[in-house]
Amino acid sequence: MEAAFGQSKPTQNANVKSASQKEIEAAMKEAQKAIDEMDPETKKMMDSMGIKIPDMKQVQKNVAGISDKQLADAWEDETRIVPKRNESRIAAISQKVNDATLADYLAAIQKKITEQLPADVKTTGDMVINFIQSNAKNSSESGNMANAIWIAGKPTLALFIMGKICADDPRNTDNLNNYAAMLTMHNAQHLAIPILNNLNKKFPGNSTLLNNLGQAWFGLGEILKAEEYLDSAIRIYPYHPQANLTKATIEESRGNTAKAVEALKKSIKYAYTNEKEDLLRKLGYKITLRDLRVPFKPGSDPLGLSEFRRPDYPVTISQLKSLKPKWDSFNSDCDRRLAQLQAERKALGDKYEKNIRSLTQGVALPLHYKKASLQLEKIIADNEIKMKKLTDQFIAVTEDLQKIQQGHKKAAPEAPCEAHEQAENDFLKQYNEKKKAFDDQALEVFRHYFNDMAYWSQFTSIDMNQFNMVLLEFQTGWLQKLREYQPLLQSAFENLECIKDEDAKPGKLSDFDVVHCNYNDTMDLKVITFYQNCSRMTSKLNLKFVEYTRYDNFNRAEGDTYVSSSVKVSAERGFKDLKWDKGPIKVEAKVGASVEMEFDREGIKDINLSVEAKAGAGHNVLDKGLDKEEANIGGKDLIDNTVEIGMEGRISILSGKGSIKGTGKLETITVMEF
Repeated sequence: MEAAFGQSKPTQNANVKSASQKEIEAAMKEAQKAIDEMDPETKKMMDSMGIKIPDMKQVQKNVAGISDKQLADAWEDETRIVPKRNESRIAAISQKVNDATLADYLAAIQKKITEQLPADVKTTGDMVINFIQSNAKNSSESGNMANAIWIAGKPTLALFIMGKICADDPRNTDNLNNYAAMLTMHNAQHLAIPILNNLNKKFPGNSTLLNNLGQAWFGLGEILKAEEYLDSAIRIYPYHPQANLTKATIEESRGNTAKAVEALKKSIKYAYTNEKEDLLRKLGYKITLRDLRVPFKPGSDPLGLSEFRRPDYPVTISQLKSLKPKWDSFNSDCDRRLAQLQAERKALGDKYEKNIRSLTQGVALPLHYKKASLQLEKIIADNEIKMKKLTDQFIAVTEDLQKIQQGHKKAAPEAPCEAHEQAENDFLKQYNEKKKAFDDQALEVFRHYFNDMAYWSQFTSIDMNQFNMVLLEFQTGWLQKLREYQPLLQSAFENLECIKDEDAKPGKLSDFDVVHCNYNDTMDLKVITFYQNCSRMTSKLNLKFVEYTRYDNFNRAEGDTYVSSSVKVSAERGFKDLKWDKGPIKVEAKVGASVEMEFDREGIKDINLSVEAKAGAGHNVLDKGLDKEEANIGGKDLIDNTVEIGMEGRISILSGKGSIKGTGKLETITVMEF
């Protein structure tokens, strides 16, 4: 069973002091007085609701003997946001780990951790290890399977498995980095640092290693040393999600609010989490769409609205006579389709309400909900401006049409038929050409609005029934606009004898296109396969002997444990060569694909697919000092925005400042002799 994890503590308010023993005693007396004065009916009601009235005498007994200094120290520990320097664990960092001793060190850690873990973790872990040994081709595949367990919210199980894999093959540097990250986030930073130091000597200038070292030293309360590593990681990768997040905490602890906000903005840019947004809000900053990367874009016509064809606008009496029945037929088709959509919406509404009532837990927001919500807000705001402009144009056009009607010069009653026809043709041409120009412009505004709103709503809908209801609203709106914006189809002269019949093209009601997103990824890591389709995240477990519950959207399931961290999965694609020549940096690299996942305490909160340029020795262009937006090759994502990564994928875990507690007190384990 996975243990719960610790949460970041609030910033200490300098004006708020811990209560003294006398103040606590006075507060308890007041509380006891209130309980004594409570009427029996109120007590009975509270009892029926499961609200237990506290025994203040027992509470007073529990706090008796605690000194004011102890209370103040406890308050300080509770309110600090950076850890206190842990002298004993810093002293327990082994200085003997090198290539020759690494295998023994890893074996010693695994032995001591195994002794501390719950029996069910060890039993399940042994079964998973047997599965891995039977199915993995090499230690890289074995490590990826352990990483899959971590991604799925089973960190202690993943730690046990990865420890065994690293002990069996200490040469796999990717696995060693990920194992050290897992140790750090299990509050065993002192055990992780020797492994990371050894790797850092081999791969200097690697932003992942520098971050993981910084996070480990931060967890031990060695803030200045941690900051050096974190700053180095940020210099290499300015938008590093975890290094910037911890840097923000350090700056906040010093009272540097502006610097903390800037660091958080960089952290959230490519890796959104609710936790980061809450921290920014606490510091007085409200994020906007510009603060986030939205890597997916709608097509030009997601709903297929441009496929709908209206009949022509008549500019002659002859055309009016021919087109009028076409418009009548078109409008009848619209009315029938509107009635059909109304019936479909009612049926979907019933399904949606039934589904909501059947939920036993709270409704979880879709994966990219925040980005899509901000995008929708922008669309609505932009549309308000467009609608204001459209209203002004409507007023002007209406005045022009009135003038055209007032200036309509009819032929004399005794004039020949052809004269009446010409007069009506002149009027219809002026009137319907003016009206068509405005109607086309108005419909184009609505077409873009309905398309964009429908596309982004798939990221904010909690289930497909709700999304389909939203689609029906915009489909209905489009048909209503087609009925609203129409030409003048009336004339007292349409039945003149000289009016000839004229062929006219009918309108066409197309089927609405299915709104879909081409932003997808599949990660097949043998033990678990992960699928993402826009905001829908699902997973398939391939181990029958591991109990595993997974909700759609990859929301946290019962028993899952997460901690703030990042996971990057890369795969070589080799589409083409990239040549980069900017300032002192000249790189020729191959284009690869990666999936970057960002976690907070609730699970995966952001996923980005990206193109990266690799520049040899496992270092990408970012390691050479380029901005991530620049390295994204003009800001373009992968062809079709699709990534498929199998076991050949390379996985890197970027540890965060949080840690998982209650895992057998791993912070007390020391490995000095091995």
